[in-house]
Amino acid sequence: MTRAAAVAAAAAVAVAGCGAPQGSGAPPPAAVYLSPVQATMSWFYAINHKDKTDAVAHFTRAAAGQMDWGFGDTSKWSTFSALHCKLVSQASRTASVRCTFVESRSPAEGNPDNFWTVYLTRVHRRWFINSYGQG
Repeated sequence: MTRAAAVAAAAAVAVAGCGAPQGSGAPPPAAVYLSPVQATMSWFYAINHKDKTDAVAHFTRAAAGQMDWGFGDTSKWSTFSALHCKLVSQASRTASVRCTFVESRSPAEGNPDNFWTVYLTRVHRRWFINSYGQG
């Protein structure tokens, strides 16, 4: 298994709530990932661990406001289990990742979804989210 595949697998386990990657207990922030799928999985990990600073850091500056769930109150955020993310498309500076999941009910979410497409932009070899949703 390659290092990238091992990191992605560890992040997937942590996001699913079945454990955490070895070492610090959390995957590295999105900025260190060279893969759009790894960056996306890391974002879900931050959400599930109610880490607003890290969740927002996964976005481009222009799109950071999309993470203002529950008006910043992380206790109102949904959690995501049974997460599976797959690369849909990738070019030199853009990518899209489709994720399926089980989303919990929460005050910040009226009707839980079961999939999102996450759109990313590459900036200096790092992948950042610029949009996500039912597209």
